Amino acid sequence: MKSDEERLTVVNVVASTRVAEELDLPDIAIQLNCEYEPEQFPGVVYRVVDPKLAILMFRSGRAVCTGGKNEENIHEGITRMIGDLRAAGIETWEIEDVKIEVQNMVATYALHYPEDYDGTARMDDINTRVIDLEGGEIRPADDEEIEVWNAMTKEEQEKFGEYQIRGIKQGEPLATMPRKLNLNNLTFHLPFDKVEYEPEQFPGLIYRLDYPRVVCLIFGSGKMVITGARRKDEILEAVQFIQDELADLL
Repeated sequence: MKSDEERLTVVNVVASTRVAEELDLPDIAIQLNCEYEPEQFPGVVYRVVDPKLAILMFRSGRAVCTGGKNEENIHEGITRMIGDLRAAGIETWEIEDVKIEVQNMVATYALHYPEDYDGTARMDDINTRVIDLEGGEIRPADDEEIEVWNAMTKEEQEKFGEYQIRGIKQGEPLATMPRKLNLNNLTFHLPFDKVEYEPEQFPGLIYRLDYPRVVCLIFGSGKMVITGARRKDEILEAVQFIQDELADLL
């Protein structure tokens, strides 16, 4: 069974920094061929292709980097930006003097039933995708496998030898499978002053944690989006906290 960290996907890291006392944005836009439309947005947009990042530079010398998947991406992008600025004759601080602070991390996570859960599927469910193993056992298909499978034609799926994906059947074990949630029921179980759920406006339940101080968007599919953290361990702590909160609902 995958660990919480293996199931966690960081989809965006936002960080801020300052690279100079002041930046001449019109000159930067010309020298580096960057996007700059001051009537619409007061900053220059510097883009990095690999890793895919956008860095917003402002006249004050401040910069905001977004799109990273980890802190290494952010440092690589800002280092490259400073290198390009200096190569173009634009004065900046030395990279060693530039302090980079993560402001927000956004991650996704899918809740699963624990390994020792003895419940079984109450009905056939084509949305819970599984793969048959030797000995009659099954395991959940991961997102990458499902993506590959869905891209095939029926004929290609029939000939595909690596695995076959199907929906879970009534009576099959739910242990380690993706966990579906009744969000209406969840609103009564979680602290009422920390929860918002208005399905007519937004399909997810909004749960604000005090510690770690993050916001979790929880969906009926069992998938979550966690935002507001500054470190990955805060996200993992939030995941564990929510799993503990939901333990009594099994």
